[in-house]
Amino acid sequence: MPASAIAPATTAPSPFARISTDGVKVSERREIWRIGTASVCGPHEIEFLGDRPFSADFEHADVSNLVFSRLICRTPHRAIRTAHLARHDDRHLVKAVLVTRGGCTVEQYGRAIYLRSGEWSIYDTTQPYRMTVPGRAEMFLLLIPRDRFVTRNFDLRHLVARRMSGCSGLGKLIWNLISNTFDQIPDIADRSSHEVADIVVQMMRLALLDLAGDRAPGDSKAALRDRIKLYIASHLADPELSLTKLAAATGCTKRYLHMAFHGEGDSISDFILKQRLERCRIDLLDPACARRSITDIAYSWGFNSSNHFSRCFKQFFGASPRHLRAGIAPLTVLDAGSRKLAQR
Repeated sequence: MPASAIAPATTAPSPFARISTDGVKVSERREIWRIGTASVCGPHEIEFLGDRPFSADFEHADVSNLVFSRLICRTPHRAIRTAHLARHDDRHLVKAVLVTRGGCTVEQYGRAIYLRSGEWSIYDTTQPYRMTVPGRAEMFLLLIPRDRFVTRNFDLRHLVARRMSGCSGLGKLIWNLISNTFDQIPDIADRSSHEVADIVVQMMRLALLDLAGDRAPGDSKAALRDRIKLYIASHLADPELSLTKLAAATGCTKRYLHMAFHGEGDSISDFILKQRLERCRIDLLDPACARRSITDIAYSWGFNSSNHFSRCFKQFFGASPRHLRAGIAPLTVLDAGSRKLAQR
């Protein structure tokens, strides 16, 4: 092997996994592509369109429990999610597609839209869909766990297969956020991935609620809840984060903020506390933070009393921060606490 083909020993491994038809026999490409992409996106049928041998590349990486991916197609094809496949797949996802070159058609719930470069849309993998790429095209795909994305008063049926512009307003913010996050994935530290994912999900929901244009009654409060969560996710490290600051940032009274957040099952103050506790738990388990003191970690996420932090942490997770870091915490209790937090 020539020396130039050997990567330097200091080169960090890429966070991206890649599926490609390069070097694959033409007769084997359908199965290789179907199996490879199904492991990320869920099972679907593949139809090759035209006479040219199918050629495509797909690279993907995780940011928390979101999957950021880029698809490059050099020949036409169609991906079909049948009702049978949707029923028998336990990976319930919302998928966003952002076209950067060429175009594609997305069909779901009886609607069909053609997306051109600079446009984006979403679809729901729990229901049948078809995506057709008629020629050479490039696009970003974002996969979001459905239960993280869909909450009460959020009617996904009326939001899928709608054309969104990536050139102005919130649509442009989403476009830039997803594409820039994809480019920066190699430099996003594990300890930051959860905050990045939170911001992406909340911004996506805000953009859809704002751009859909035909909100059902109650959606205005759902949009406000998303604005509240987005602000909290972006300011958790601020020890002065409070209902007063949220009211000033959103232009709402404290009373109205309480009313809008009522459906979450937690008060806003409790929500802030639990988000901070989870961020501290993540850092306490992160080997990269092993040299940081427990107090330093707590203060970095907005706590201003180590005693208050320890007391709240043990109450919520069933173990002290010190026992968690020492590896002697009751993990079953911790897992239950994490699941409870994830449902918020």
